[in-house]
Amino acid sequence: MGFLDNSGDIILDAVLTDVGRKRMAQGNFKITKFAIGDDEIDYGLYNKAHASGSAYYDLQILQTPVMEAFTQTNAGINYGLLTVTATDLLYLPVLDINDKGLNNTVVPNATYGKDLYYIADPTADTPTNLTTDLGETKYYAISNATTGPAILIEAGLNTTDLKGTAANRTTYLLNSNLVDNYFYVYYDNRFISTILGPGQGTVFNNTTEGDGTAKLEHPLIRAAPISTDMQLENYSAARIAGPVNGVLYNASDATADTATSVITGPRSSFTVLNVSINPNLATEYSKYGTTDSQVFSAGGSTKRYDYLDTILYVQGARTGIQIQVPLRIIKYKSAS
Repeated sequence: MGFLDNSGDIILDAVLTDVGRKRMAQGNFKITKFAIGDDEIDYGLYNKAHASGSAYYDLQILQTPVMEAFTQTNAGINYGLLTVTATDLLYLPVLDINDKGLNNTVVPNATYGKDLYYIADPTADTPTNLTTDLGETKYYAISNATTGPAILIEAGLNTTDLKGTAANRTTYLLNSNLVDNYFYVYYDNRFISTILGPGQGTVFNNTTEGDGTAKLEHPLIRAAPISTDMQLENYSAARIAGPVNGVLYNASDATADTATSVITGPRSSFTVLNVSINPNLATEYSKYGTTDSQVFSAGGSTKRYDYLDTILYVQGARTGIQIQVPLRIIKYKSAS
């Protein structure tokens, strides 16, 4: 890895990808699309208090060294820039995992990996033992389960400047074409065979009961694989639905909208997901993970498990916004 010094003249550094070089050799190379990213830039460096005036507010940003071009797509741009037609856009949506502990949602366990989402191998009494060792069923999802705990992800404007009203959703999201009706999920096909996403009847709102109480129903269906990918080795992709996020701000509600949603401003859509792990991971546990481990010894448990860690990448089909979901696939092995 290297950096290009752009403190002086602007530098353009371009390289061909592996596919580009192949097509160049075949004589049919043609640029039809391009992508722009700003992974290196910290916009917090914008300094409106600069002593030299407004011409210097963005000086540090403009002088930030940029990375050299890479041939691998995922190494060059992890977070691509988004093209929008609105010239007065002040807010961009984000994805965030809902960890409010709503009914039938998975939340991390603070003691055993505060950022991990456990996926239980459905064999060998794993769910039963995980319930004992983790304390509650909300701390894990069961592989291939179409009901029960799953991971809830929300999209929207995570700002306190705007209330999460229906009017603001229309003004700042719908009218700006910033609503994702679908999401792409990228998964390591060595460990995961299928992604499960929202089926018919999936709903998430706080308006049904009239007092701000959360309503979440999420029957899951198996998602069909798609051809798009992130150019990551061993990764495949699936597309899942992004229903309307119906959580709204209402000053008269007994339960605040932010008690239900992790998005503090207008919400666009949401999705719920689970995974189906490959049926035989014995070799993978020993090759890529940890075997025969007392994972929950901090709580006094002597039970042993095999586990491996992997990451899901969830990306908005329209906006390109992305979030990483760290998973721990785990299987009960023995009592001690």
